[in-house]
Amino acid sequence: MEPKYKPQGYASPSAILTTLAIGILASFILPLFYIILGRLIPNIWFIAIIALLLGLGLGFFIDLGVKIGKVRNKKIVTIIAVFCGLLAFYIQWVFFDTLAYSNKGFTFNLDSADLKVLASDFFFLFTHPNILIQEIINLNKIGTFRIESTGTISGVLLWVIWAGEFVVILGGAIFGVLNGQVSMPYSEINDQWMKRRKIHNRIPVVVSKEEILSELGKRNFTVLNDHPSLHSETNYAEVIVFESTGDPTKYINIINVTNLTGKEKDKKVKSVVKYYPLQNANI
Repeated sequence: MEPKYKPQGYASPSAILTTLAIGILASFILPLFYIILGRLIPNIWFIAIIALLLGLGLGFFIDLGVKIGKVRNKKIVTIIAVFCGLLAFYIQWVFFDTLAYSNKGFTFNLDSADLKVLASDFFFLFTHPNILIQEIINLNKIGTFRIESTGTISGVLLWVIWAGEFVVILGGAIFGVLNGQVSMPYSEINDQWMKRRKIHNRIPVVVSKEEILSELGKRNFTVLNDHPSLHSETNYAEVIVFESTGDPTKYINIINVTNLTGKEKDKKVKSVVKYYPLQNANI
């Protein structure tokens, strides 16, 4: 196997608590927006999209904690993502049920007394999961939304939809954190995340991954040198460098790029090499 960056597994108690605190805070705030948007636009496809956004948004905030706390342990980050994903799913149900059984229903026309009642109902349901579960079962029997072609959705089909919602939210959170900061190269020497170089070298399209890895294994780093003649071409490869001042180790990604129009939105990329380590390389 080719050499590749691997996180060192560091996660101090303070770093874990920082990441967890940010994740828990997001688990309370994001579901509120999710429920409000879902009530404003009760369309099953729109709800599926915002469910994914809820999961990815949760992953984003957990990732922020990872970056601040300098957490380099994928297992711990995954556990935090699972916990916060479960909490966010639970919280969104508390919000939904609180609004569903509210005397005024879903409305923005609320005074301070109404908000106090909602807060009280929210706290009651949050601390009594057995009652919440029973009310969810009751909601399943009568249905919570309609689809034009089938009418009100309830019963088994609604359980399946809710299960899908759960998978999307939890999966989005896990995907977000595992593809975020925790996977990025870290300089143990400087105790900081490596910076991604803004200017990328352009080299000829990599046809054979094995061939370029062989050259790098021989320390022939000239294969990574920039080719100015390719800057006007539509097919090329980019060398993305991650580095930290004073650290002899750099990491590179190599991607093949096709961009027939020259516009960023039309750029198509394919990963060839990811986080390959270079020792004392002058590139």
